[in-house]
Amino acid sequence: MGSLVDGVLLVALVATSACVVPMYLKLKRLDRTQAEYGAAVAASGVALTQAGEAVRSFKEEGREVLDALSLKIEEARAVLDALEASRAALVAARSETA
Repeated sequence: MGSLVDGVLLVALVATSACVVPMYLKLKRLDRTQAEYGAAVAASGVALTQAGEAVRSFKEEGREVLDALSLKIEEARAVLDALEASRAALVAARSETA
């Protein structure tokens, strides 16, 4: 009777081992996949941070360009006003001599 119980226990042990080994392999695969996923998430975080910095830089550079263009437009308007005043003075001077 002892050998029958030993046989049943041995079969149970073999069956348990047969179930545990594939589960262990799946867990190892899951661990690898999780590590890859973690690396991908970390890389995505770095990429998003860099994209955010690029957008901020672009915004700042755009503001600088806008300010420079505004100054140039104001200078151009001042030159245009000076040219208009010179032209008006020239026309007035010609009409006085004529």
